[in-house]
Amino acid sequence: MIRAVLSVAFRQNMMAMKPAGRGAPLMLFHIETGGCGGCGMELRALASAPYDLGGAGFGLANTPAGADMLLVSGPLTRMMAPVLQAAWEAMPDPKGIICMGDCALDGGVFGENYATLGGLERRVTIDLRLPGCPPTPTDVLAGLASLLRGDVQDDLPPA
Repeated sequence: MIRAVLSVAFRQNMMAMKPAGRGAPLMLFHIETGGCGGCGMELRALASAPYDLGGAGFGLANTPAGADMLLVSGPLTRMMAPVLQAAWEAMPDPKGIICMGDCALDGGVFGENYATLGGLERRVTIDLRLPGCPPTPTDVLAGLASLLRGDVQDDLPPA
Protein backbone atom coordinates (compact mmCIF):
# COMPACT_ATOMS: atom_id res chain seq x y z
CA MET A 1 0.00 0.00 0.00
CA ILE A 2 2.75 2.45 0.95
CA ARG A 3 4.70 1.61 -2.22
CA ALA A 4 1.62 2.32 -4.35
CA VAL A 5 1.04 5.69 -2.68
CA LEU A 6 4.69 6.74 -3.08
CA SER A 7 4.78 5.53 -6.66
CA VAL A 8 1.77 7.63 -7.63
CA ALA A 9 2.99 10.67 -5.70
CA PHE A 10 6.45 10.67 -7.26
CA ARG A 11 5.40 9.59 -10.75
CA GLN A 12 3.36 12.78 -11.21
CA ASN A 13 6.41 14.94 -10.46
CA MET A 14 8.78 12.85 -12.58
CA MET A 15 6.58 12.88 -15.71
CA ALA A 16 7.49 16.54 -16.27
CA MET A 17 11.18 15.56 -16.36
CA LYS A 18 10.89 13.02 -19.18
CA PRO A 19 13.09 14.00 -22.13
CA ALA A 20 11.58 14.98 -25.43
CA GLY A 21 13.11 13.74 -28.66
CA ARG A 22 16.32 12.06 -27.50
CA GLY A 23 16.57 8.46 -28.69
CA ALA A 24 19.45 7.07 -26.64
CA PRO A 25 19.98 7.69 -22.95
CA LEU A 26 22.66 10.13 -21.83
CA MET A 27 25.23 7.86 -20.21
CA LEU A 28 26.91 8.94 -16.96
CA PHE A 29 30.07 7.47 -15.47
CA HIS A 30 30.12 8.08 -11.72
CA ILE A 31 33.41 8.37 -9.91
CA GLU A 32 33.64 8.96 -6.16
CA THR A 33 36.89 10.83 -5.53
CA GLY A 34 36.72 10.74 -1.73
CA GLY A 35 34.46 11.87 1.07
CA CYS A 36 31.62 10.28 2.98
CA GLY A 37 29.76 8.50 0.16
CA GLY A 38 26.49 10.37 0.76
CA CYS A 39 26.25 11.59 -2.85
CA GLY A 40 26.85 8.08 -4.12
CA MET A 41 23.97 6.78 -2.01
CA GLU A 42 21.65 9.47 -3.40
CA LEU A 43 22.75 8.57 -6.93
CA ARG A 44 21.99 4.89 -6.33
CA ALA A 45 18.53 5.90 -5.10
CA LEU A 46 17.91 7.48 -8.51
CA ALA A 47 18.31 4.13 -10.24
CA SER A 48 15.31 2.68 -8.40
CA ALA A 49 11.65 3.54 -7.89
CA PRO A 50 10.23 6.11 -7.52
CA TYR A 51 12.81 8.21 -9.40
CA ASP A 52 13.39 6.14 -12.58
CA LEU A 53 16.71 7.50 -13.85
CA GLY A 54 16.46 5.35 -16.97
CA GLY A 55 12.95 6.55 -17.76
CA ALA A 56 14.15 10.14 -17.51
CA GLY A 57 16.68 9.55 -20.30
CA PHE A 58 19.84 8.69 -18.38
CA GLY A 59 21.90 5.59 -17.77
CA LEU A 60 24.93 4.68 -15.68
CA ALA A 61 27.91 3.50 -17.71
CA ASN A 62 30.16 0.74 -16.39
CA THR A 63 33.27 2.24 -17.99
CA PRO A 64 34.30 5.77 -18.95
CA ALA A 65 34.60 4.66 -22.58
CA GLY A 66 30.83 4.22 -22.71
CA ALA A 67 29.96 7.52 -21.04
CA ASP A 68 28.83 10.90 -22.32
CA MET A 69 29.31 12.73 -19.01
CA LEU A 70 31.62 12.24 -16.04
CA LEU A 71 29.69 12.53 -12.77
CA VAL A 72 32.07 13.37 -9.92
CA SER A 73 31.19 13.27 -6.24
CA GLY A 74 33.41 13.83 -3.22
CA PRO A 75 36.44 16.06 -2.75
CA LEU A 76 39.36 15.40 -5.05
CA THR A 77 41.91 13.44 -3.04
CA ARG A 78 45.54 13.36 -4.09
CA MET A 79 45.31 9.60 -4.63
CA MET A 80 42.22 9.87 -6.88
CA ALA A 81 43.48 12.75 -9.05
CA PRO A 82 45.28 10.44 -11.53
CA VAL A 83 42.29 8.07 -11.58
CA LEU A 84 39.95 10.95 -12.39
CA GLN A 85 42.31 12.15 -15.14
CA ALA A 86 42.49 8.64 -16.64
CA ALA A 87 38.68 8.33 -16.62
CA TRP A 88 38.36 11.71 -18.37
CA GLU A 89 40.90 10.75 -21.04
CA ALA A 90 39.15 7.41 -21.65
CA MET A 91 35.83 9.11 -22.46
CA PRO A 92 34.94 9.73 -26.12
CA ASP A 93 34.34 13.28 -27.40
CA PRO A 94 32.10 15.18 -26.92
CA LYS A 95 32.15 14.83 -23.16
CA GLY A 96 31.29 16.85 -20.11
CA ILE A 97 31.67 16.94 -16.37
CA ILE A 98 29.04 17.15 -13.64
CA CYS A 99 29.93 17.93 -10.03
CA MET A 100 27.50 16.40 -7.56
CA GLY A 101 27.59 17.80 -4.04
CA ASP A 102 29.48 20.55 -2.26
CA CYS A 103 32.60 18.43 -1.85
CA ALA A 104 33.02 17.93 -5.60
CA LEU A 105 32.47 21.64 -6.18
CA ASP A 106 34.68 23.29 -3.57
CA GLY A 107 35.87 20.59 -1.19
CA GLY A 108 32.90 20.96 1.16
CA VAL A 109 33.75 20.13 4.75
CA PHE A 110 37.08 18.63 3.66
CA GLY A 111 38.61 21.68 1.97
CA GLU A 112 42.26 21.52 0.98
CA ASN A 113 44.80 19.75 3.16
CA TYR A 114 47.61 17.22 2.98
CA ALA A 115 45.26 14.54 1.56
CA THR A 116 42.71 16.48 -0.48
CA LEU A 117 42.98 19.02 -3.26
CA GLY A 118 39.50 20.42 -2.55
CA GLY A 119 36.86 20.59 -5.26
CA LEU A 120 37.00 20.79 -9.03
CA GLU A 121 35.57 24.31 -9.26
CA ARG A 122 38.97 26.01 -9.64
CA ARG A 123 40.54 23.21 -11.69
CA VAL A 124 38.23 22.39 -14.61
CA THR A 125 35.25 23.76 -16.51
CA ILE A 126 32.13 22.23 -14.96
CA ASP A 127 29.15 21.68 -17.23
CA LEU A 128 26.60 21.14 -14.44
CA ARG A 129 26.81 22.00 -10.75
CA LEU A 130 24.58 20.09 -8.33
CA PRO A 131 25.16 21.69 -4.91
CA GLY A 132 24.06 20.17 -1.63
CA CYS A 133 25.38 17.95 1.11
CA PRO A 134 24.22 15.69 -0.41
CA PRO A 135 21.80 16.93 -3.06
CA THR A 136 18.48 15.09 -2.97
CA PRO A 137 17.65 12.61 -5.74
CA THR A 138 14.93 14.98 -6.94
CA ASP A 139 17.42 17.86 -7.21
CA VAL A 140 19.91 15.66 -9.05
CA LEU A 141 17.27 14.46 -11.51
CA ALA A 142 16.05 18.02 -12.10
CA GLY A 143 19.61 19.16 -12.78
CA LEU A 144 20.25 16.27 -15.14
CA ALA A 145 16.96 16.95 -16.94
CA SER A 146 18.12 20.54 -17.49
CA LEU A 147 21.01 19.11 -19.55
CA LEU A 148 18.57 17.47 -21.94
CA ARG A 149 16.40 20.58 -22.14
CA GLY A 150 19.44 22.78 -22.75
CA ASP A 151 18.59 25.25 -20.00
CA VAL A 152 21.45 24.53 -17.61
CA GLN A 153 21.91 27.29 -15.08
CA ASP A 154 25.32 28.20 -13.72
CA ASP A 155 24.30 27.04 -10.25
CA LEU A 156 21.12 25.24 -9.34
CA PRO A 157 19.90 26.43 -5.94
CA PRO A 158 19.84 23.82 -3.18
CA ALA A 159 16.37 22.78 -2.07
